[in-house]
Amino acid sequence: MTKEKTLPQPANTLAMAGDNTYNENSGQQYLAMEACLPLFEGLSFGPNATFVDYGCSQGAASMAVMQRLVSQLLPHSTATLVFNDLPSNDFNSLIKLLPTIKSFDSIKIIYPCIVPNSFYNPVMPQNTVDVAFALSSIHWLRELPPPKAATESFEEFIRTRNNRNSAASHKDLVEFLNLRGREIKPGGKLIVAVPSPCADNTDGRITGNERLRCALFIAMENLIATGRLPSNATAGVYPPNHVHTEQSFRAALNEAKNAWTIEKVYSRVIPHPAYQAMLESQKGVQDMGLKKTFEEAYAGTVVDWILAVFKPFMQSWWIEQGLNEEVCEQVFQECSDMAKIEFVNNAGAQLPVAQDFVFVRLNRC
Repeated sequence: MTKEKTLPQPANTLAMAGDNTYNENSGQQYLAMEACLPLFEGLSFGPNATFVDYGCSQGAASMAVMQRLVSQLLPHSTATLVFNDLPSNDFNSLIKLLPTIKSFDSIKIIYPCIVPNSFYNPVMPQNTVDVAFALSSIHWLRELPPPKAATESFEEFIRTRNNRNSAASHKDLVEFLNLRGREIKPGGKLIVAVPSPCADNTDGRITGNERLRCALFIAMENLIATGRLPSNATAGVYPPNHVHTEQSFRAALNEAKNAWTIEKVYSRVIPHPAYQAMLESQKGVQDMGLKKTFEEAYAGTVVDWILAVFKPFMQSWWIEQGLNEEVCEQVFQECSDMAKIEFVNNAGAQLPVAQDFVFVRLNRC
């Protein structure tokens, strides 16, 4: 009996929402970058160094790290700065930020380069990279998971998706580590900040995260009910990613063909900065109407934040399901507005949106 072959899924080719949208809505990712900065302390490299960001997106966090690395070079050194992401990435927004590095340190020679390629492919020549980093990027999968079947409940879909994505994520991470092992010099460093499953719900962050996602899907379901979206509009919009634990990272590291050693590892909870801003605004406020205004502002920020990630997958799927391209942007805005109202109405705006992260520095043996 011949075993039926499983056809590969389509490659993930969609980057974050363009036109600087991701930069404008990446406050939590920026805090994760700041929490990662201690891993860049004490690094040493020669007068001609190459630094690579695998998964640079639109560059807001990447520029801060590159500035840190350039500042650690001796005067009159040369630095090659490589920014890598998918070909669909909004590199124009990144390019506009490049002058900030030159103005930050004008006594060093800087050569910025852009490599539009998946980091599941070779990105750099062998043994050419001194320091590489991947911040909030290696949880993205190489392939798009299958969409939700019409017969599946949303709970069944999430469970099936998590099981499938766990295996795919492990395979992808092993491949990523093997590729970087060929590109990074012996003695070079690879630094990652990777989202991790929330460890507990003592501060309400698991509930807050769930209510944010539920608000988005409820908004889509309401638009389906009124005929503004196709009937299957929610089935294929979940982004192709899977978070890592320290244990899953170590498991992939053990399978990587190249010799890596872990130099430092730690975990942090990274809240969305808008939650703390809302709490500060509400201090001493007794007026319930004013408090709700602050909640609405918080809801607006975190919904815009999650949609900076979800938007490309939502619109691509909607169009594939038959939504007219001309009205797609209008319907997306309606969905955004409805999700913000729903997040406030389901008391999500009273809870933190936060993400656990694992931070790791690896040495190439």
